[in-house]
Amino acid sequence: MKILAVETSGKTFSAALNENNVTIASCYYEYGHIHSEIIIPAVERLLKDTNISIESIDKFAVSTGPGSFTGIRVGMTAIKTFAQILNKPITAVDSLTILENSVVEQKGVKIVAAIDALRSEVYVKQKNEIIIKSIDLFIRDLKKCKNKILVVGNASEIYREKFVKSFGEYSVSLPHIMNMPKAEVLAYLACNLPTSNYTDIKPLYIRRSWAEEIKKK
Repeated sequence: MKILAVETSGKTFSAALNENNVTIASCYYEYGHIHSEIIIPAVERLLKDTNISIESIDKFAVSTGPGSFTGIRVGMTAIKTFAQILNKPITAVDSLTILENSVVEQKGVKIVAAIDALRSEVYVKQKNEIIIKSIDLFIRDLKKCKNKILVVGNASEIYREKFVKSFGEYSVSLPHIMNMPKAEVLAYLACNLPTSNYTDIKPLYIRRSWAEEIKKK
C-alpha cells in the first residue's frame, strides 16, 4: 500500500510517501504561505527520489484543517485532482488529530492540540467536535484536569506566557517543529483510516474567512 500525503493547513508545507506503514520519503518547508508554488514540484521530487510513479499510488491523504483558508484549498485541490484523474481514494484527517498523534502518549500527561484562530481564540477539540474557544476559557477548562498539560500546536507558542503561568514550562516544552502538523504523521494515520471519493472530501472551515465576514458586515 503506497500513500501520498500533503499537509498545507498552516504556514508550513509538508509531503510524505508511506509504503506499508513506513515513511520512505518526506519533505518539510517553512517558507510561509507559498504552498501553491511548491506543492507540485515537491510531490514530483518525492516520486523521482523514490522511483515511484504517481500511477502506482494506492491512496492519497490530505489535511482538512482547520487553519489557513488558502493553504487548505491548495492542498485539497491538488489531492482531489490526483484522485480524480487516477480514480484513487482519499483519506482526509483534520489538523488537530494530526497534531495529537505527533506526540507519544505519556502516563500522567494530557496531550492537548490547539491551533491559533486569531482574535485571542484557538481551534480545539471538545467531545470529538472541533470548535473555537477564547484562549482564556480554554485555559480555565484545562485547569480542571488533574494531569500535567502538554500543548501541541502553534497556540503553544503564540500564547506561551499564558500557558506557562497556568501550567508551567512543561506545558509548552515541545520544539517548534513538533507544533506543526506534518504529512508524515498524516500518511501514517491514513494507513488505518477509511477512505472517501474525491467528491465527498470537504475542507473543515470552522469560521468564515476575513473577506467573507467583512462582506457580511
